[in-house]
Amino acid sequence: MRVFEEEQKFRQWWLIAIMAILLIGGCINVYYETEGFSNIESNPSSILGVLLVSLIFASIFILALRTKIDSTGISANFYPFPFFRKKYTWSQIDKVYVRKYSALTEYGGWGVRGLGVAKAYNVSGNYGIQIVTK
Repeated sequence: MRVFEEEQKFRQWWLIAIMAILLIGGCINVYYETEGFSNIESNPSSILGVLLVSLIFASIFILALRTKIDSTGISANFYPFPFFRKKYTWSQIDKVYVRKYSALTEYGGWGVRGLGVAKAYNVSGNYGIQIVTK
């Protein structure tokens, strides 16, 4: 059996634009609050805020959805988080098919979404595989 592997990352232009605007705005705020970075010790909370936002943005760029279909089954995980790992063996799967979907209207957005048995692991795009278990 052929092995299919795919890796998707959060690289949408609008996400990058939002992150850039927030980061630039935070840096401008720190610049004015610290009088041109000359009085940095006067406002450590603003600097800490910019560093925290930078860390969150960096973690978004590290996130990757890795999907693998092989002879044992179908697996998906959000690297580097082990608790978002899911594996279906072929004996657990009743049907599997490719379909067009809307991440926003059907699942409420991107990432690991859904409640109960209906879950979606998605990063971008509007096509995915749907797995119906036994």
